Amino acid sequence: MNRLIALLAIIIIGIGISVSATQYAVYYASTEQQDTALILMNSGGNETYYTLKIYDAYGSLLDAVSGDLAPFESDYHVVSDIVGNAATYWGLALVETPGIMTIGLETFVDKGWQASENVTDAVMTDVAAKYYWYGLNYANTSDQATGVVAVNPFDTPVAGKFFVYDASGNQVHSEDFLLDPHESTYFALRKLLTTADSMWGAIDIKATAPIVVAGEYFAADGTLLNVDEITRFYFYEELQ
Repeated sequence: MNRLIALLAIIIIGIGISVSATQYAVYYASTEQQDTALILMNSGGNETYYTLKIYDAYGSLLDAVSGDLAPFESDYHVVSDIVGNAATYWGLALVETPGIMTIGLETFVDKGWQASENVTDAVMTDVAAKYYWYGLNYANTSDQATGVVAVNPFDTPVAGKFFVYDASGNQVHSEDFLLDPHESTYFALRKLLTTADSMWGAIDIKATAPIVVAGEYFAADGTLLNVDEITRFYFYEELQ
């Protein structure tokens, strides 16, 4: 989508987002070395069904699978079994369901289990705001590195701004971003910041609609240690 058209769409549409069912959005990666498994758990007391959609980093739908779940039943999906592996196969995994679900995520590196995460928050569409704010910690030191992902779960563009502060609260980096529908972007802090023992602290992200933020934490040799999924904003700026 042309970036000017996308910006106009944000202005015209605002955050008037409607969905036909509850949506759960998470970050996944199914690249050459990394893989993700999703455990879809029916946390409600009734039978339900779901559709799991996998998008690449550019927002293109790769594939979708559907299933039915009895109360508290679970399904297990390895993303690479659905779409395969490729350099751009990372970003949005979207679950659409009329039920109440818990989403478990397992991250694998070179086919070995590396990290687990659980998500219980559905994509929030009932709070009208000018901006939604997300926060997480980072380190860009000699023995630690961080990557941050911003994921757009919607059919409309989302604009935002990415801020990085050192431990003393000094802003050391900022940049605007624009996500097309279902698109994701990756901030590799090794490429954005100097490496120093004092280079750690807070990341702040504001967006014009609710997004998913993920932090990937690495050892000095590039080994992925953990993936943290952030699906709930900590603050929203009200419309004037």
